[in-house]
Amino acid sequence: MRIVRLIDKLSEWTGALSAWLVIPLMLVVIYEVFRRHVLNSPTQWGYDVLWMLFSAQFLLGGAFTLLRKGHIRIDIVYGILSQRAKLIYDVINTLVVILLPAILLTWAGIVFADQAWLSGEKLSTTNWFFPAGPGKSLIPIGFFLLALQCVAEVIRDINELRKGNQQ
Repeated sequence: MRIVRLIDKLSEWTGALSAWLVIPLMLVVIYEVFRRHVLNSPTQWGYDVLWMLFSAQFLLGGAFTLLRKGHIRIDIVYGILSQRAKLIYDVINTLVVILLPAILLTWAGIVFADQAWLSGEKLSTTNWFFPAGPGKSLIPIGFFLLALQCVAEVIRDINELRKGNQQ
């Protein structure tokens, strides 16, 4: 299952990138808090940078979180299922609840980002007016990575079901 290993490696890499984004995020928060509360002079750009870094971390980390089984599930129901039933549940859940919306959000995100790039849209949450294209481009990238990891998870679970070693 070479493709599954390749997708897993990609998710590991983007997960690591997402984790490293905590450092600049933390530094900007510290700087902004210092400027705002000690010097009484907040930056013009701090808010935009903070939400762009957090958005990047969230979007790039989604596939890694799925790989590590870190997304929320209803443990009350899941915990009472047999191993085989858990695999079937995971396949259905991954296809319907995660993959389908991820595909739709990838497509919508492409349109959304394309419009931002073509129109030269600027973010107007502060006076900085940063270009919206880079941030909005992370939406289809993040959901595409999540969709890829869904494919890997479904292949892995179906392969386990075919082995038939579950109780």
